[in-house]
Amino acid sequence: MKIILRKDVRGVGRKNDIKEVPDGYARNFLIAKNLAVAATPKAIAAAGDAQKREEALIAKFKVDAEKLAKETLYFFVKTGERGEVFGAVSREDIKKALRERGYDEGEVVLPKSLKTLGTETVDVRLGRGTTAHVK
Repeated sequence: MKIILRKDVRGVGRKNDIKEVPDGYARNFLIAKNLAVAATPKAIAAAGDAQKREEALIAKFKVDAEKLAKETLYFFVKTGERGEVFGAVSREDIKKALRERGYDEGEVVLPKSLKTLGTETVDVRLGRGTTAHVK
């Protein structure tokens, strides 16, 4: 039976893939758990449109990642006379700076708050496997 996957299914395929699977597996598991739909001509057309939207979104993420790689974010924190930092730069501070520059906020990968002076590189996961490196 031909099906269109609604979600990624391990061992079968990714979202919007059209796959041939055994009838029982399709009816009793994939369709019953709303992981797939039968591949009718109407459903195939809808899946094609969804695939195009997904590809456009991935392309946008890649363009944003390239732009972000060229950006440098600056943060100001209070320091003491000997250079000790009072405060830190957190994930939320970085997300706010990205929003102010017009980027969709992604997941900022920051093991701990930045509490030192100088340049740091931070990864921002934009989505769909796209990661940008921001200074």
